[in-house]
Amino acid sequence: MADAAAWRVAFAKQAQADLDARDFLVSSPQLSSCHQLHFLQMACEKLCKAHLCRHGSDPAEIQSSHAYIASVLPSIARQHLARTARQIPKSRSRVLGAIRKLARRIELLAPAVDAGGRHPANCEYPWETADGSIAVPAEFNFRFDLLYEEGGRHLLKILRVAVRELIQSEPTPQ
Repeated sequence: MADAAAWRVAFAKQAQADLDARDFLVSSPQLSSCHQLHFLQMACEKLCKAHLCRHGSDPAEIQSSHAYIASVLPSIARQHLARTARQIPKSRSRVLGAIRKLARRIELLAPAVDAGGRHPANCEYPWETADGSIAVPAEFNFRFDLLYEEGGRHLLKILRVAVRELIQSEPTPQ
């Protein structure tokens, strides 16, 4: 198996592609929001896996799980905000709290993460609602737009910066 550095870069590059796809889909209002949210969720998941690889996680152990966003994304944000000296601590704390909530909401967009059946809504597959009807992601109102969510714009900036940093720290080929 390739080493963790190679996996870090691969996950980061795919996260970048997923973010680019999300951006394209956001600019296409005729498409359902489930598509751009799906790419957001996948980008965040891959970014978190790249981050974990950078910090010593075994790539083989993180391949199959989808439950990293809520725990890892706030750490990535905290590290980024700690490096930006212009943020005052009170503001930083509020932004981190908002990002923590967003990270959990993003993680729940994956069909494999349904909070023990309490949150079946996901961006990929239809699900059965409490009243027995079938919900279709393409028709569902997720009520989730990062541009208008508290901390959402900060999170989008942090995602871009973190992906770029993880790719740029790529080892030179030998």
